[in-house]
Amino acid sequence: MSYQVLARKWRPKKFQEVIGQGHVTRALQNSILNHKIGHAYMLVGTRGVGKTSIARIFAKAIRCENLTTDANACGVCSACLDFDTETSMNVIEIDGASNNSVDNIRELIGNVHYLPTSGKYKVYIIDEVHMLSTNAFNALLKTLEEPPAHVIFIFATTEAQKLMGTVLSRCQRFDFRNVSVSDLTSHILEISKAEGIQFENEELVSQLAVLGRGSVRDTLSLLDQVLTSSLNNLITEKNLTSSLGVAGVSSLLNILKSIYDGDTKLLSKTYNKLLEENVPVKNIASGLLDELFKELKTKKDLSEAELIWIYETIARETTWIFQSIAPEKSLEVLLFKVTLRRSFFNMKIAQSEHSSAAPKEVADQVVNIPSTKSVAETLAENLAEFAMVVELPKVKNVESVQVNQVNNEEKPKSEEKKNMTWEGFLNYLGNKSPASASNLEQGNITTPLRIDNGELSVELGFGFSGQVFLDYLSEPEVFQKLKNNLSDFFEVNNNKIHLILHSVQSAEHFVTTAEIKEREAEKTMHDRIEIFKSNPILKEAEKMFNAKVDKVIIDNNKK
Repeated sequence: MSYQVLARKWRPKKFQEVIGQGHVTRALQNSILNHKIGHAYMLVGTRGVGKTSIARIFAKAIRCENLTTDANACGVCSACLDFDTETSMNVIEIDGASNNSVDNIRELIGNVHYLPTSGKYKVYIIDEVHMLSTNAFNALLKTLEEPPAHVIFIFATTEAQKLMGTVLSRCQRFDFRNVSVSDLTSHILEISKAEGIQFENEELVSQLAVLGRGSVRDTLSLLDQVLTSSLNNLITEKNLTSSLGVAGVSSLLNILKSIYDGDTKLLSKTYNKLLEENVPVKNIASGLLDELFKELKTKKDLSEAELIWIYETIARETTWIFQSIAPEKSLEVLLFKVTLRRSFFNMKIAQSEHSSAAPKEVADQVVNIPSTKSVAETLAENLAEFAMVVELPKVKNVESVQVNQVNNEEKPKSEEKKNMTWEGFLNYLGNKSPASASNLEQGNITTPLRIDNGELSVELGFGFSGQVFLDYLSEPEVFQKLKNNLSDFFEVNNNKIHLILHSVQSAEHFVTTAEIKEREAEKTMHDRIEIFKSNPILKEAEKMFNAKVDKVIIDNNKK
């Protein structure tokens, strides 16, 4: 008997044998058990995820004359036996790529009115249906909308976006998911056990599952390919790497270790060994990113910020490396760059070089990054002395840099000198009752606040947009509460407070306290951003990463 490839040998025959598409199989099983069969189905997903397999399982089940309790075909009735002949006139499977003309579809339509020779339904399965021509679709539309009661259409496609809306609207659509690495790993282990296949280590199984990219068929095809170079069904790392042209896990982990430790010798040795084994640079980079992604969730030696920077740098810069005239050398230089990331910061910024860019205490800073610290952490520590903390920026096209204000320790209240002004009162009230202070800030004093011989005079005006706050503060209970607060702060008897609230008739030059604070905040923020952007450490970081800080966001709320 001729050899049968694993993808065909292990093709699912029942709903529960399908890998990773439980949301689809459950819905189809329920529709069968509840006798709610539609007249057209659209199965959408990438290659090798089970679309055609499910189409066949479903077609066989809806024609079965003696269904099982879980909605699978019995396999022994006349309809099931007819299906198994693969020459059935009741289940017609068409390849849309090679039967895409209007004549092919007209021939199909001409046969739909004939009743099935066995079973209840006549099923048409059209694979890669998006390949049909527009004229072919137009010829099919009427029949698709009102097919005979005994006809069921099942379409499968990898590119649903190419289908006309008039076709999609006539079908029940099921979107297939890429199969997870864990499901593919379990499937490989199950098949290997049944087929007597052994692996040198479990990492090879995981690597195969990752290389399958979510496709069951692709994964099993890769397994078949590796088996051709193995002896006695034992798969070693050498078998896998040589037959698939990929980097071995051990080599990838050695490269990562060299990057983490700053070891350029180990990096160069491992990388060039992979090139000698004819592993394409694209496969090296792809495998490295896969391992980095896994370690991002588990690695404890480096911070997440530094790992993300390493991943992002490699992922971004490999796009041009693969198109360069010397991709092998370019990738090695890139790996050297991320390996030597810390040494770039081992510098002393001389005051003479940056005297015009920042204060002396900043210019004299020495940036020295110990091996246990990340680039981002050390950069943050140095900038903190400049009264700011910066998180790791995105390089090349930096969208933003988050800057957090360092809050100085508050002096004990006993040491504070009370600011006996309107601004001082608003600050006091803001700590006591922020809502009350906010209401007052919607207006402003219209004459200077006066304290004379134990008496306090306050005239508070409100513009047109602040009338609602004027009305609220004029309410007797609120008005009295405001006087009590003024009495407490200015230490004046309540009956010696002259408080006047009024509308400002000519509001052309009237500015509320809230508006003044907003303008001051904008100016302060602008000044802080300019000081930050001129910081010599940031300038060196921009130069090193060939980056530009496009936007700085001040976060005054983060402690």
